[in-house]
Amino acid sequence: MVNKAKYHNDLRKDAGVIVLVLGLLYFSETFIFYRIISTTWDAIPEVRMLFPVYLVFLIMLLGIETIGCLRVYKSIKQHMFDFNYYD
Repeated sequence: MVNKAKYHNDLRKDAGVIVLVLGLLYFSETFIFYRIISTTWDAIPEVRMLFPVYLVFLIMLLGIETIGCLRVYKSIKQHMFDFNYYD
């Protein structure tokens, strides 16, 4: 018999890990984006023109990563009893 309380507790821990990974991805990619833009802003005039394109790319990248992490969580939640993840 499956201990559902243990499974749901461990699922919350997995959700915390997924949120932590997503936070690290957001921070690192936003920091890298900021550093590149701030370094090249005055040196390369084309950066000002292309800034909206870079911003859209960053938003799309973060959105895709968010969708991926949510799908991982959904998959773990859907199959946690089938594959005995936490035993």
